[in-house]
Amino acid sequence: MLRCARRWVPLVLFGCLAVPAVPSAADRPLCKWSFEPPAPGANSITGGPAARVEGATPADGHDGKALTFEDWSVKDYLKPDPRKATRLIVTEDGAGRLNPTMPFRLSAWIYPTADPIYYGGIVEKGRGLGGSYGLVLLRGLKVQASLGDRHVVARSSSPITLNAWHQVTLQAAEGTLTLTIDGKEAARAAIPPDTKISSADPLIIGERFSGRIDEVELAGQ
Repeated sequence: MLRCARRWVPLVLFGCLAVPAVPSAADRPLCKWSFEPPAPGANSITGGPAARVEGATPADGHDGKALTFEDWSVKDYLKPDPRKATRLIVTEDGAGRLNPTMPFRLSAWIYPTADPIYYGGIVEKGRGLGGSYGLVLLRGLKVQASLGDRHVVARSSSPITLNAWHQVTLQAAEGTLTLTIDGKEAARAAIPPDTKISSADPLIIGERFSGRIDEVELAGQ
């Protein structure tokens, strides 16, 4: 009501009050590896665990620098040697950031240069039953997201292209595991209520992958 000349006149206001957007729990950065010099294994999120670089080499990335990886199993078909693996590995996580609770999101930019012989690990924290989560490139250039001790899987139906950048994202929220490729949903799967995603496994980036990986980010709570 607006008072004017001792009379009460109704006053109507049109419009909306702008409220700042509050980021969801799955958008709060926990860890991010951008692979920038001089310390390509450094975590750009304060307090996030650093990675140890094993054999991977710097290259031009999607944004700044990336790291180049090579599948050790193709270096010698007769006697493949896993000691020749190129990867980043995180074995210490005192703050527990590598074991987020749902909802959470894992994303990476990848530039594959070869179809994997078996599979190419993009980001993995454990494998198969008992693992926490993972993004891998399968034989045939299809992408797979996996989650938890029940090994819930969401797999793309179409292959991605070689020698091009692609953003791959795993999101676990509201009982659903969703795989997104280049901003479009590629697959989804239901997450059983009793699925456990915490494990003592190290987080490994790039093992058995051929190509470049950049901007690996884990967000959640």
